[in-house]
Amino acid sequence: MRLLILLAGVAAGTASGFYFANYYQPVLLNGTIHAAIFGSGLVALLIAHRLTVRMATWYIAGALPVHLLIHFVVIRDLAQLMGVSHNLLNFASLP
Repeated sequence: MRLLILLAGVAAGTASGFYFANYYQPVLLNGTIHAAIFGSGLVALLIAHRLTVRMATWYIAGALPVHLLIHFVVIRDLAQLMGVSHNLLNFASLP
């Protein structure tokens, strides 16, 4: 059951990340849809009365890494939102 929840998290994180990569503007509307896709598995678990802290942890453990990877690599927007210069992210250029 935990592996299934983990895989559902990976699927939701991937779908959410790629949705936002393809439909970035307007950010307010598509950001809301993006968040709803990410949390859809938790809502499904809540409706099925199987939402526990452990299940939510497995879901987030599957969804968050792949989701953030898409944000960093494909969209490249998290560094801008955090106010980090792209030059600072290039660690090879540091002395």
